[in-house]
Amino acid sequence: MNYRNIYHGISIFIIIATLSSCGGVKHAEMIMFDDLNAELTDIDSQPILQIRADDIIGITVASRNQETVQAFQQQLQLQGITGEQALNSLNGYRVDEDGLVYLPLLGPIMAAGKTISQFRNDLNDQLIKYIPDASVQVRFVNFRVTLLGEVTRPNTYTIPNERLNVIEAIGMAGDFTPYARRDRVLVIRERGEIRETVRLNTQNKNIFQSPYFYLQPNDIVYVQPLKARQYATQGDLVNRYSGVLYPLFTLATLIVTIVK
Repeated sequence: MNYRNIYHGISIFIIIATLSSCGGVKHAEMIMFDDLNAELTDIDSQPILQIRADDIIGITVASRNQETVQAFQQQLQLQGITGEQALNSLNGYRVDEDGLVYLPLLGPIMAAGKTISQFRNDLNDQLIKYIPDASVQVRFVNFRVTLLGEVTRPNTYTIPNERLNVIEAIGMAGDFTPYARRDRVLVIRERGEIRETVRLNTQNKNIFQSPYFYLQPNDIVYVQPLKARQYATQGDLVNRYSGVLYPLFTLATLIVTIVK
């Protein structure tokens, strides 16, 4: 019997088995919404955003007489701004700690606790005294979310509208990387002096019912890596698998010796 061939065969088998099991990403770990079939469901988790202290509110006032609305024109056109530009794009009116916004002509206006639509109607009612044909647009300027971890383009993103869910946010960041743990997506949310954290499973359709499915201004989303990530980032092949291969080679040698 050629024991050398046996030894080589065992060694090759061990190497193939080790590499395929340690460094790979399983297909099931990449599947999303496998339990989702054709169905109609009510959308019941969409938040109604209210203005809070320290929010930055963009206000645009339009009129046929441009001179009367010039004081309000300090808006920044935002379309998916990212990174440092997103962190600095705060042109607008700050809501102070008492919930007030100080505006030209009108002075202090209560904003905290109101929706954007309610605040816009209040402004329009008061501005019409000074600008009869005023048309008012109001939006959040500081609606930013930060995507970190196993996404293609981790960054801070400014959102040009008031509605963004966690799946859309991950898509904005270029989708998950192959090493993303899709069932452990962390959302960090701060409300005043309270910090909330929750883990979302994007592979399960129950995520649609989560109150955290829709993101809010300044949310942070962190995508946890799979264990396979450590094998993909630990240097060359020998260093990566030496802790597993050396004991197995020793075992193979021992088996061949006993067979002899």
